[in-house]
Amino acid sequence: MKKFKIVKFFKGGSTIYYAKMSVRNKIKRNCWQHQLEEWGEGTDGGHAYGYRIEANKITSVPRDLDTNRILEFNPDYLAKIKTKVKKL
Repeated sequence: MKKFKIVKFFKGGSTIYYAKMSVRNKIKRNCWQHQLEEWGEGTDGGHAYGYRIEANKITSVPRDLDTNRILEFNPDYLAKIKTKVKKL
């Protein structure tokens, strides 16, 4: 599982979210921009004064995480990675 820390900065503070993606998926660079905009518009804070959102790949997600802090990837932005199968 690939794990990401998403931080939304806005006037008066910031909020940290997390997202998980299967290792069999990838997201294109131009789709990242759309995904971040979707998360930015769909989460609390910053709509009147603007916001900035960043994503970083991380190794682990906190165990005692509030379910409201977990973001889902839009399946339209994800592509499956084709894996080669070895023949015996």
